Amino acid sequence: MIEANHQVDLALVKGLVEEAIDSRRLAEGRERQLCVERGEKPDFAPLMLGHPYQALAGTKEIRCYKLGDHHLMVGGAQVPELSDYPHLLFTEQITSPEVMLYEALWDLLSWVRTPDDGQLSVRPNLCFVLGTCFGMEYEVGEDGSAWYSKTVDLDRALDTDLSDLRKMGQVPLVLEHLEFFRENLPAEVHIALPVAIGPINQADAILGATIWEKFYDEPEKMHALMDKITDAIIEFRWLCKDAIRGGNESYIGPLCLSFDCAKIGNDALVMMSPKMYDEFVRPYTNRLCQAFGGGLHHSCGFYAGHLPSICDTPGVKIINFGEPRLWDMEEAVAQIHRSGKLYHGGWYRQAGEPLEDYLRRGLAICGPDRNRATLFAMGEGPWPPPEETMEMWHRLQE
Repeated sequence: MIEANHQVDLALVKGLVEEAIDSRRLAEGRERQLCVERGEKPDFAPLMLGHPYQALAGTKEIRCYKLGDHHLMVGGAQVPELSDYPHLLFTEQITSPEVMLYEALWDLLSWVRTPDDGQLSVRPNLCFVLGTCFGMEYEVGEDGSAWYSKTVDLDRALDTDLSDLRKMGQVPLVLEHLEFFRENLPAEVHIALPVAIGPINQADAILGATIWEKFYDEPEKMHALMDKITDAIIEFRWLCKDAIRGGNESYIGPLCLSFDCAKIGNDALVMMSPKMYDEFVRPYTNRLCQAFGGGLHHSCGFYAGHLPSICDTPGVKIINFGEPRLWDMEEAVAQIHRSGKLYHGGWYRQAGEPLEDYLRRGLAICGPDRNRATLFAMGEGPWPPPEETMEMWHRLQE
């Protein structure tokens, strides 16, 4: 294990990223993405590849740190330099913005070298921090995972004074990381805000398993808690935007949007009925999204019964499936498109599926005008070099 006081060579990996940036490729991909957002027909449907699985593998000493929003993507360029330099555990990244940016740029390098339509952004991996404002404590595993080790009583959570959120819990640490990222990022690399948890996920983290009893036994208090959490997320996100001096345009992983989009993770919705979701989650999700330019709604699992309500939420503009293998993607994305929303995310390649068949399924998902989705590749390999995948993707559209 590398010692916590190890000095990383931030300038080195920053130089590798800058050397690999292809401004023309970024401009073309950005225009394709924004064309889809506008509902127009792009020259080619945008496609993002990201990491090869091989870059994510490796020994524990090399890769035992938390990756960002990009770990589901496959088929990207290799990073042979990765094993030549030291890498630090997530616990050491949390306490050092320099170390976290160093690892984030290594995470990004495969992406920068991949000739796809993805844009470039990194984020401090501190999404769990808001719970510390409610007095919660977390633990961090060597694999980079973070979890709350204790829950908080409902009444205590409701009594928490969040009037000075900027100084509470580990919010100052997040702002320090964001300011360091802003001052030290390579040109054309953007910051994705580390605010990606929705109100229901935060409530679930605070209360633990008792949350499901509270919805039935103390519904008024649960509404008050969801309201309080929503206020906190909104304020936290504004603090983060101020720290990076963010404008209206936003970046979420490889996705570029012309508006300030709030990413909302509502994974816990699969634990509740559509009716309960409509009462206890949808209003707060909508308020959070509408506090900004709109929202990207993410949830893992299969929740076909909830999807109509999510599609009908005014503030939600983009929908992401965490587990697309569970869905009939062409049908689900068509449903999303009919509601006036956009799908951003993966579609799963099955084991043994020829690449051309897989890409044709992706084009069917994008629809006849290529503007129902911004897709990234995921699933079983083997994957050819990214240049071959992109050449085939474009050839199939000519």
